[in-house]
Amino acid sequence: MLLMQQPHGAPHPSGGAMRSLLMLGLTVLGFQFGCGAGEADPGTPSDLTSREDTLLRCTADYSITYYSDATYTTVVGYEQCVCDRTPTRTGIRTPYQIQDWYEECF
Repeated sequence: MLLMQQPHGAPHPSGGAMRSLLMLGLTVLGFQFGCGAGEADPGTPSDLTSREDTLLRCTADYSITYYSDATYTTVVGYEQCVCDRTPTRTGIRTPYQIQDWYEECF
């Protein structure tokens, strides 16, 4: 069996491609770790932790169905309210709506 050896010091045929891939990988890592945004100031509290929003409360019982257009064939959303609770909404609201029922809270 005859083994062909590269002369000492000669580059391996795939060495250039491997080196390019390694350099590309290191460059990508450098960008990921080196180009981040500055660190947030830990001494300043976040707006979300220091802010309290009041919850919306229903003043009537009602149900509304929202449609995609004036043909009122494709339902795209719902809204329902129960007295003294927060409204529940799914989908999207549109100008094309039908109020299924409505009753004042007492």
